[in-house]
Amino acid sequence: MQFELSGIYNYKKINLDKINKIQRKKIITNVFSKKSSTMLGWLDLVDLSEEDICKIEDFAFETRKKFKNFVVLGIGGSALGTKMIKHAFFDSINKNDKIKSFVCDNIDSDYFLSLLKSLNLKKTIFNVITKSGTTSETLAQLSIVIDFLKKKNISLSKNIFVTTTRDNELYKFAISNHIKVFEIPESVGGRFSVLSNVGLVPASIIGLNIRDLLKGAEKIKENSQLLDLTNIAYTTAYINFKGLQNNLTNLVIMPYSDRLALVSDYFAQLWAESLGKKYDLNGKEVFTGQNPIKAVGVTDQHSQLQLFTEGPNDKLFMFIKVKENLYDFQLNENIRFAPYLKDISLSKLLEYEFLSTQFSLTCLNKLNYGIYLDKINEESIGELIFYLQMTTAFMGELLNVNTYDQNGVETSKKFTKACLNVVGLKKEGKLIKEFINNRRFIKL
Repeated sequence: MQFELSGIYNYKKINLDKINKIQRKKIITNVFSKKSSTMLGWLDLVDLSEEDICKIEDFAFETRKKFKNFVVLGIGGSALGTKMIKHAFFDSINKNDKIKSFVCDNIDSDYFLSLLKSLNLKKTIFNVITKSGTTSETLAQLSIVIDFLKKKNISLSKNIFVTTTRDNELYKFAISNHIKVFEIPESVGGRFSVLSNVGLVPASIIGLNIRDLLKGAEKIKENSQLLDLTNIAYTTAYINFKGLQNNLTNLVIMPYSDRLALVSDYFAQLWAESLGKKYDLNGKEVFTGQNPIKAVGVTDQHSQLQLFTEGPNDKLFMFIKVKENLYDFQLNENIRFAPYLKDISLSKLLEYEFLSTQFSLTCLNKLNYGIYLDKINEESIGELIFYLQMTTAFMGELLNVNTYDQNGVETSKKFTKACLNVVGLKKEGKLIKEFINNRRFIKL
């Protein structure tokens, strides 16, 4: 992985040579000594034991032998990382049909029920993922799957496995029904869990080398403890922090690779849920955070770029570029209506598109930086995942917020359960039902 600073040195409001070195050392020390939170268990995931790796690999091997379809039931941090990894390797893995995989991270009944009706359920294994074991959407999906399986006299213990924390109600249900459980550490939050059993088990099932994923993550973990500009995660966090101080309240994540398109979705949750906070650690109202905006090059050069260049000056840009594509094609035809394309490869054209966008934004004094992967493989994706996590952790420290809670999300969850008449939420139930009854509509 490489970090490019060209679009930063042109931005006069940020001087990387003036990074507060005492603050940087303190923040790095706090994170890696786990002084700043009890939820930093994700730092240890790269050190998975040989025994645990073998358990995952053996289970994945047996799963591919027995089943044709693999369905993940989860939402948010229980699904976005797996979706991102799956998408990144779709061409090189799923074309071989080792096992067809699906990630169901919504309760849209049209899609979910259509999928279940289309699958040979005897040849389908379901992975139920929820850290708390109480996620309403995932439990609703599980309930439907159980109903479908029972109607076809299919064994729950053979066609379902669960990924959750120990001793919650879902865990107890699984154990009592002889359903296999992969555990999630209590000290690992959902959006930081992709390198735990949450993401490693699905990755191994679809045929990826999880040892290389962890190897890439380990590289970034080592780099993130350095005390100079070569610590790319801290340097990135500092750039974003200074950008926010200069009213750059939106961070555009723009990978120039269709295979990395879902990196933007994964990072959007990581960034928004970790940093969008009403209070800082001192209890002061700050209403802080930086809005992640998802984009893909070159697609969004023909849609959002107009806004990026001539719209409000409130954005900075994270480009992600792959140096070497899996496939390429050189245009050999001498096309009369586009002679300038002759002898240009698709990868070279993509390169020119990226450089032109980067240069035009830099000329307009738009703060931007670039992350470069040599190629897309398990090791580089492991690097990218851990880099994004470390950048988020450092940014939270700079903002002085709790990176690992999500009170805003919990409020919505609470009102949803109040609608369902969950015990203990009578007051919330009254409020939400008054709101529902008093909604106003205009009829066409």
